[in-house]
Amino acid sequence: MGNLEESQNHGLGRKNDDAVSATDSGRRNRGTAKRPRTGLNFKKSKKFYISLGLILTVLVLAALSALLYTWDHHLIAEGVSISDVNVGNMSQDQAKETMEKEIERLMGQNVTLKVDHYSQDLRFEDLGLIVSADSALKEAYEISRNGSIANKLINKLSTSKKGVNLTLSQEWDDEKLLQKLNQNLESFNKPAADASVEISPQNSMIIKKEQVGRVIDTEDLVSKIKDIDVFTKAPEITVKYKEQLPLLTAAQLEDQKITGLLASYTTRFDPAQTARSGNVRLAALAMDKKIIKPGDTLSFNKIVGERTVEAGYKDAYIIVNGKFVPGLAGGICQVSSTLYNTGLLANLAVTQRSNHDLAISYVPLGQDATVAYPDLDLKFNNNTGGYLLVRAKMSNNAVTIELYGKVIPGQEVLISDTIESVIPFVEQRLVDETLAHGESIIKQEGQPGYIVKSFRTIKMNGQVIKTETLKESRYSPLPKIIAVGS
Repeated sequence: MGNLEESQNHGLGRKNDDAVSATDSGRRNRGTAKRPRTGLNFKKSKKFYISLGLILTVLVLAALSALLYTWDHHLIAEGVSISDVNVGNMSQDQAKETMEKEIERLMGQNVTLKVDHYSQDLRFEDLGLIVSADSALKEAYEISRNGSIANKLINKLSTSKKGVNLTLSQEWDDEKLLQKLNQNLESFNKPAADASVEISPQNSMIIKKEQVGRVIDTEDLVSKIKDIDVFTKAPEITVKYKEQLPLLTAAQLEDQKITGLLASYTTRFDPAQTARSGNVRLAALAMDKKIIKPGDTLSFNKIVGERTVEAGYKDAYIIVNGKFVPGLAGGICQVSSTLYNTGLLANLAVTQRSNHDLAISYVPLGQDATVAYPDLDLKFNNNTGGYLLVRAKMSNNAVTIELYGKVIPGQEVLISDTIESVIPFVEQRLVDETLAHGESIIKQEGQPGYIVKSFRTIKMNGQVIKTETLKESRYSPLPKIIAVGS
């Protein structure tokens, strides 16, 4: 029994021990199972934070790299070119110097002009080419400098990879271009020649036929030069000609041909007044053989020119402020007055005419014309539809002016004058200490003044077709001056 109990107890003891062991083992197992799971989570957390740190570090380094990459070093972005010239990573001054050299090269190029069997090389610069890099340099410098850092980075990377090619600005100085072309090509032109006229000794008109010309087609040439791509090899240009037609043909002149004498007028002078006679001769000589085209103005001052001592004019009496006084070129108003009457009789249109202050004797009242260079002039418009030829002739005591032109058969011109009123002169007495008491001398004869109206009448085959009122003439009186002794 004792052994049995002992055995049972022993067995029981093992059983209990096993139970305890099992329990302890279970507890240990449960304790052991929890501890490995806690370590794994910690390892995972540690890896996460390490990874996060690495990512943040990379991001910071990337941001710093981007910041450093996009940092403004005042250089043009890599990959930027101007007209295929690389200016990337250059400062503004370096880029400007580089482009100035390129511009100098471009403008120093030649274009070859082929004219007939000749060739001419002309530099672009001499032809007026203007190339500028200012705008392109400014645009190049601004690339990748605007926007956020991200935008700058994207733009800079894109520019570096793909490249950006800007263009130099180009224009032409039109005036310089035309001047240079005309200067170098003028000798190749054969300009048209207008039909011309010669006057025979018999005052008839001989017509010389016109010539058709051949000249450089400047418009075509300028257009071709402006179309040149100066950034490639300069080409050869074949210069074209164009026909140049004359402005005046023989057929036109035939229609405007001088056919005969239109009018003639003569005035007389005192040959003893040598200075005055010489002035009349000089002015008449200047007018002789002058040709006035249809529609042009016949101007006395333009034809005769300025009256100077160098031209040979001398002092003679002229009218100044209502008095006869010595003056240079006195007497030429007789020539202008003679021309005025000839022009009236030729039925020319009067566009400027002034009468003298005082009445003169070599033409009828109302038919004189005074002149003074340059403004006081006698002018006609050549309204005859044909050419006018002025002929001036001198004799010992007379000057005659003739106008030849397109004669209208049956036309007759008459000039008439009407004195509207006479203004009496006054008598002035001046004391002269050199004269005896009661003695008197007439120093100046008096002359009345006049208001005169003039008319031009046009007849065709004896019938009046027009009466024209000419400009009114007003002459001041000249006082009679008597010197008396005191």
